Amino acid sequence: MVIPCRGIISEDMKVGSRVNVDKVGAFASAACAVHCLLSGLALGLLSVLGMGFIGSTTTDVIFLSVTLSVASIAIFTGVRRHHSWRPAALFMIGVVSIVISHFVLDHDSKDLPTRILTTTLAVMGGVLLVAFHVLNMRLQKKC
Repeated sequence: MVIPCRGIISEDMKVGSRVNVDKVGAFASAACAVHCLLSGLALGLLSVLGMGFIGSTTTDVIFLSVTLSVASIAIFTGVRRHHSWRPAALFMIGVVSIVISHFVLDHDSKDLPTRILTTTLAVMGGVLLVAFHVLNMRLQKKC
């Protein structure tokens, strides 16, 4: 399948001359997924080690804000170059999973099945965000 790409790449759009937003986003999303896994599985241990802030709502909001900011830029530049909305669909599913796990369901529940569900949704969301950035990078490289 041939992807219609933007014809001419200006000097300032060359990969070596700018920050690769998708690489930054993939790293941030992977950190988010690890954060969700740690806060879901080992929050008690992290609290004992003085790292209880990892499970706080403030930390969740910071991770989500950074993710949304970087991904918004990546979606905009990606769609402009490769004209595909498939990466954006992965992004949306990932964000919805994270939002549901953290803000709709009781992420701090003491109920084990709820805790497992929220942790699974959050980690799945983080992995989907990494997949979004990887797919976006690959589609842009084809251009």
